[in-house]
Amino acid sequence: MSELNKLQKDFFNTLNQIQEEAVSIAFGNYKEGDDIEDLLYDVTYNTIYSIMELIDGYVKDSLELDIIDRKNKESLRTGIELHDTCASFVKYEK
Repeated sequence: MSELNKLQKDFFNTLNQIQEEAVSIAFGNYKEGDDIEDLLYDVTYNTIYSIMELIDGYVKDSLELDIIDRKNKESLRTGIELHDTCASFVKYEK
């Protein structure tokens, strides 16, 4: 693997922070006897939502990200906020 540049390091360190926060929140909310499936939905929802917030520009000012379709050069963000839209598709509980 080649050396990561500053942008790449910043991006992957931010993903690490998002993961750590999602796991910490999940453990904090988990009570013995809770449905493990609900816990998994919750932690994956929070992780995905936070990544969408990162791409939308709400997490780290130094990162200005987008997702571009390589064939038609269209931005996934056109006309929407990814984090708001993903809330309509990604479940946080079963």
